[in-house]
Amino acid sequence: MDQQNQQPQNFSREQEQAMLAEILEHTRKTKNYMKWQLIITVALVVIPLLAMAFAIPLLMNSLGSIYGPSTGLTQ
Repeated sequence: MDQQNQQPQNFSREQEQAMLAEILEHTRKTKNYMKWQLIITVALVVIPLLAMAFAIPLLMNSLGSIYGPSTGLTQ
């Protein structure tokens, strides 16, 4: 590895505070991004799947009443 990257760097307290504030800002932005990513994923994937769980039986029932009873099975 490069020896320059392994040496500790001496920063003043103000520089450290500035770096920590920047890290905190980026952390908050990342957290906000991940929150909206979850919300959009739920809105675009989970809600339509739940809606289809109710819509498919209703559509099948409607199609069954339009086309009559199934001719494939006899009782």
